Amino acid sequence: MSYTLSELTIYPIKSIQGISLLSSQVENAGLCEDRRYMLVKPDGEFITGRKHPNLTLVTAKQLENSSWKLSHPDVVSDLIIDPLTFSSHYMQTIVWDNPISSQLTQEDANTWFSEVAGEAVKLVYFGEKSKRFTSRKPEVPVAFADGYPFLLTTEASLDELNKTCPEDIQMAQFRPNLVITGNNPFEEDSWKRIRIGEVEFENVKPCDRCIFTTLDPSTAQRSKKGEPLKTLAKFRLLGKESITFGINMITLNTGVININDKVEVLEYKEPEVYVDRRKR
Repeated sequence: MSYTLSELTIYPIKSIQGISLLSSQVENAGLCEDRRYMLVKPDGEFITGRKHPNLTLVTAKQLENSSWKLSHPDVVSDLIIDPLTFSSHYMQTIVWDNPISSQLTQEDANTWFSEVAGEAVKLVYFGEKSKRFTSRKPEVPVAFADGYPFLLTTEASLDELNKTCPEDIQMAQFRPNLVITGNNPFEEDSWKRIRIGEVEFENVKPCDRCIFTTLDPSTAQRSKKGEPLKTLAKFRLLGKESITFGINMITLNTGVININDKVEVLEYKEPEVYVDRRKR
């Protein structure tokens, strides 16, 4: 079978809308500019669209010198964030019990995002002094992504989900970085090591899914039926609680990848075992 990279997406600020790319530099900590910013409460605890769905309506446009223009349909003025103006101070933040020293950015960004979030928050940056590593691969760096630098999904697996899901689920609900086409549904479970263009990736573990996936990315409204989690629980349940879709990846080298790059499977693994309880 012939596999290709069909989508390439970054999320500059954790929980905002994704930006589709034609090409990206792959760094050890993730795609260039991916999840390098996040929002935290005054005590450093991170916030996401799980409890603040309004964040998912923030859109970003990249300007020169790594600056970003941010917009939100409910906020009159746009926000420009410019790393050249950021504070030199850092604060202690927390992502899933992982302490991270995060760089403070700019006060007008704190004000703007506090309006969006409906409570006092700060925008922080993964600066030069920021360090964080993955749990299963403690030598691998990661920025503000939930657990691993890359999330891969496939079009075939989404099609399989939509065959029995009562709602039309969009790939954006899963917030992947890499989307592959040309494979059989959930064939990615067996991929241990792959090459996309000039870059090799390793499959670390299946991606556990949460309530964030139930948000419509265009409206920030949550599914009243609890989809896609309710349907996934019928055929993608590991153990008693882990509902999975997609795989968490790390990179084995750096380089550039492009849309329509060929995807080669270099090594296979024994896939996880799931019981299909769907009624067809």
